[in-house]
Amino acid sequence: MISNRYLILLFSLFCFVFKSQGQEEFVDISKISSFQHLAPHAKILEDPEHLFTVEQILKDSAIQAEYFSSDAEIPYMDFTRSTYWMKLKVENPTDEKLTYYIELARPLTNVVRLYVYNEDGSLDYLHESGDIFPFDHREYEHRRFVFPHQFPAHSKKILIIETESDGEILKLPIKFWVIYEFTQFVSKENFYIGLYYGLFILVIILYSLFGIALREKLYLYFVSYVFALAIFQFSLDGLAYQFFWRENPWLANHAILIFASLAMLGMLLYVQQFLDFSEGFKKYNAVYKVFIFLVVISLLVCLSSGIFYSITYPILNALSFLAVLFILLGIVMKARKDKKLELPILLAFLALTVSSTLFILANVDLIHSEFLASNSLKLGSASEMIFLSIAMAGRYRKTQLDKMAAQESVVKQLEEINELKSQQTEKLEIEVAERTKEIQQKNTQLSTQNEEILNSINYAQRLQDAILPTDEELSSALPNSDILFLPKDIVSGDFYWMKETENHVYFAVADCTGHGVPGAMVSVLGYNSLNRCIQEFNLRDAGKILDKLRELVIETFSNDKIKVSDGMDIALCVWDKKSELQFAGAYNPLYHIQNGELNEIKGDKQPIGYFDNTSPFQTHTIKLQQGDSIVLFSDGYADQFGGPKGKKFKYSQFKELLLENQGKKSPAWRTELKSAFNAWRGKEEQIDDVCVLTVDF
Repeated sequence: MISNRYLILLFSLFCFVFKSQGQEEFVDISKISSFQHLAPHAKILEDPEHLFTVEQILKDSAIQAEYFSSDAEIPYMDFTRSTYWMKLKVENPTDEKLTYYIELARPLTNVVRLYVYNEDGSLDYLHESGDIFPFDHREYEHRRFVFPHQFPAHSKKILIIETESDGEILKLPIKFWVIYEFTQFVSKENFYIGLYYGLFILVIILYSLFGIALREKLYLYFVSYVFALAIFQFSLDGLAYQFFWRENPWLANHAILIFASLAMLGMLLYVQQFLDFSEGFKKYNAVYKVFIFLVVISLLVCLSSGIFYSITYPILNALSFLAVLFILLGIVMKARKDKKLELPILLAFLALTVSSTLFILANVDLIHSEFLASNSLKLGSASEMIFLSIAMAGRYRKTQLDKMAAQESVVKQLEEINELKSQQTEKLEIEVAERTKEIQQKNTQLSTQNEEILNSINYAQRLQDAILPTDEELSSALPNSDILFLPKDIVSGDFYWMKETENHVYFAVADCTGHGVPGAMVSVLGYNSLNRCIQEFNLRDAGKILDKLRELVIETFSNDKIKVSDGMDIALCVWDKKSELQFAGAYNPLYHIQNGELNEIKGDKQPIGYFDNTSPFQTHTIKLQQGDSIVLFSDGYADQFGGPKGKKFKYSQFKELLLENQGKKSPAWRTELKSAFNAWRGKEEQIDDVCVLTVDF
């Protein structure tokens, strides 16, 4: 009969075994000297419907049977949209606190959360990251998901990792790094990454210059392909999110598929242009266009979200692999037809095929190699860039040789042409001498005629200046007045007029049809007609003066054989030498400045001249106060082109300029307006005559 002592011992052993089987062991992290993969020690749970909470994972409530484990250092979960949970228990049995960098997931994962619980089930810390958050949300700025965490002495912690992807391959590493070792690793890694992307930058710059110099589509397609491939790799490494679009989670999630599609499209267009499948490859070319169409469709789907977006990952991977194999087939077919093998481009796509195969096999975990999963595509694309650059250099050399041959052919043709020219030279020289003599005679005649015309125009200017009021006449009748008069040509179509009687001062600014000699002729008519209105017809009302002026102009230009529609726009004032001012206008307005404010009084919308629907001109009466200013002007100042964008000066800016200079005495007012006009005009041509008259009261 078994004694009680042995029964008690057997029962204790049974309880210990049962307890040890029912509990997970804590992993001792104090023994990590460099880094260690702890994923094989973790329990994993797939949550395809996103139903579970972290509290359920912590307590293993009702889902114990659904956990599984993986022997792989980096568990592979295929293309998926499920949430995956990992649970790992760690301990620090030492007397010192330990700090590690915990690396989780791969750079393209949407959600990565690390919950750190104490042994009693209380939450110690929550680290949250992922591509759905802005990059600045990360605690540690790195392209990978790295979480620094400190483990106190003699502590036990329960780590729960929550990860979620939008359809991309999901990998679940849990890598503990000693801080110094991680820093050293990153330094070496950055050096090689710099060399890799430096190769892309060199190729882009070099062949962009070739493309600009040669202006060929081939170089455009090649550079576009290399650029898109570089950004694709940059996005795949998580560097694009870190440096290019830190605040754009949408682009961080979509960039890899967008630039993968663009890289494929650039590759297909480049190879099509390089190998030229247009002749002799009708069936192949038709299938080739299907590939291009499918890539364009994939690119559009990449901009979506949800289930359509998630299935694009495996489709685009398969499509890119098939496209590369199809290109290799085309290279072989082209070589058999032309009996010439494009060896560099063949090696380039062989390297891409091998690297793509290794990349896919490593990412689907058929080859257990973290190095190949991370770097095979880099090695292949770098080799591809080198071989393609050699192929492009060969194409450039061939282009230059073809140009040299063409130039030699052109030189021979030029020599033959020169022989023919030499035979005609003597005959032509005789004819040229005769023609030159005739031209010289005609030039002499034209010079004489031009001098006579200029003399006539200059004399016309003297005549026009003679009828315009002098500065002394203006100062006498209007003591506080000034005039800016800038004809576009020697003579002007704009003119200013002033007439003083015993009780009134009449003054006006007019803009005649055209400028130069035609405008000047109309201005003489207008000037004389205004004088007749005052002296001959004794008119004192501004509106009636313009009515009579229009009548005189139409009467002068009336002819049974020729209908002349020329005339003028005018602003006319009648001042009673006290406090009342009359104004009438034909299109042109009057500016009245009072107490620092500018009031615009518009003229009638009809000219002085022939007009279908004429009506009497309206007379406006203005009560003047001391300090008021009246400004009359033509449209030449406001319509002048200039400034930094070559646009019109415009009336709003003209009004501001008048307000700034109101009250300034002659010639300061005139100097300021002229300087502003010339500064605005700059190197632009003056487009019209300019006339601005100001009167201060």
